[in-house]
Amino acid sequence: MKNKKYIIGTVSHGTMRNEDLIPEFVYILRQFSKGKNKAQYKECKEIQKRIKSENYFQSEESDFDLNEFLFDALQDYALPYFYFGSHPGDGSDYGYWLTDNFQEDFDGLIVNDLSAVPKDYAGEIAVVNDHGNISLYHKAKTQEPKEIWAIV
Repeated sequence: MKNKKYIIGTVSHGTMRNEDLIPEFVYILRQFSKGKNKAQYKECKEIQKRIKSENYFQSEESDFDLNEFLFDALQDYALPYFYFGSHPGDGSDYGYWLTDNFQEDFDGLIVNDLSAVPKDYAGEIAVVNDHGNISLYHKAKTQEPKEIWAIV
């Protein structure tokens, strides 16, 4: 995960209109894909050209760009156990959210403190404290755990 950009939380809030979402999503995707995914970066440039055409935001093409390209492409940059989409409690809050069933689906070690991890353990570790904060770590057998993400 070194030198990569990630987002946890809101990308766009308070609107579900194509004319608000598409420019914001294109901006975020361009930041993520620049130098990493030429096809996505190129498609973002094409969408930016289409945005300038009259009635684009009322067209099926804008619906396709939003629902079939941008949502899928932004999902490519989600952290492990996260998804890109609307917040479960607010349909107009789009961003990166931890899956609701994270703890049920997680097949690594769950502890309340890193000191509880066996020294020879290798794999994913979720540290869940009594306040509900969660941190995901990865540990190789002979190394210290490395934090992947944390929600505090």
